[in-house]
Amino acid sequence: MKKKIVKYLSCIILVILCIVCATVFYVKASGVWEKKPSVEDTNSSTNEEEAKDEGSLVVIDKSGTIISEYICDTALRCEWTILKNSNENIIYLATELFIDTPDTITKSNGGYLTINDEKNEIEAFTVIGTSNQLCTKTQVIEATGDFNITIDAQISLEIDEESGVKADKITLFGTVLASETQAKISNKKLNEIEHISQFPELPSGDEITSLNMVLTSLGYKVDKCDLCDLYLEKGPVGYTDFNKANVGNPRDAYNSYGCLPPVIVNAANKFISANGGSLCAYDYSKRSISELYYEISQGNNVIVWVCEDFDITPSISRIWIVDGKELYLKSNMATMVLVGYDFESKTVTLSNPAGGVFEIDMDLFELRYSQMGAYSVVIK
Repeated sequence: MKKKIVKYLSCIILVILCIVCATVFYVKASGVWEKKPSVEDTNSSTNEEEAKDEGSLVVIDKSGTIISEYICDTALRCEWTILKNSNENIIYLATELFIDTPDTITKSNGGYLTINDEKNEIEAFTVIGTSNQLCTKTQVIEATGDFNITIDAQISLEIDEESGVKADKITLFGTVLASETQAKISNKKLNEIEHISQFPELPSGDEITSLNMVLTSLGYKVDKCDLCDLYLEKGPVGYTDFNKANVGNPRDAYNSYGCLPPVIVNAANKFISANGGSLCAYDYSKRSISELYYEISQGNNVIVWVCEDFDITPSISRIWIVDGKELYLKSNMATMVLVGYDFESKTVTLSNPAGGVFEIDMDLFELRYSQMGAYSVVIK
């Protein structure tokens, strides 16, 4: 009888040992005890000592959005977030690329997403609906101190006259600024500026009048009409590239269509050269919106191309062919001066040469700024 009991007990103990061994083997094989911190799991450290040894990923700059111009109601949108390992000089940039389209079927032959010259191909696709994710990408970027990350993307659309798609390519470009200085800017800033009206002398001169406001805020004595007549390059309508000269004369209320940043940069630098000073105008187009706020925080007002009526989505109103290149003119375009921001109330302050100084919702400003092409100029 005792032998039988011992035999049964031995069998039970053997079974228990087998179960324990199998459990230990499974846990080790599954990596539960050896899990490392990752971009997807930033809270994997189980105690303070482990976090101290291995480091942890933390956001060092705001997440942001870069939006391409809208062409036939279709645009590319990139959502980005920057992460950094606390013990290493390694930056992780997490991006998601979307295509925002009308509520119809959209076909594409594919394209690419490039981050700091590293190209990621996007295969041909067909999407239905208003917003569709095309790809995600988390990229390691070795960097220290202040640095820029460039992001650009492009898709090739299939031409479809019935759906109204007439452009075969949509391109997105932006720059993300990441730095300790950027992360520490104040929650709000409002720069002083003297509002100057473009009327009555320059009925279509919002670009040159915005420049007048910024130069005046920098201490220069300048007249908007002198700026227009002496320093602004101008060319005839239909034969002028608005990257090289103002299309028409701003003194004309009905046959002048403005210009883009390179023309204002040129006019500003010619004026500064003729009137003294060590300042210089820079084309800040296509940069991250966070860089514009950083400039405001440093006391530098920013000339921006946005909408006269923020409630109206910009659209292509006219196409010129100049020197063999198609130039798209957008309706509702207006140039203003960005003079302040407030992250607490989520607003920005603009000085409009065709109106006055006013506040507007930050998200709406950023959307219209991106839709209009993300054009801007800084003098510093």
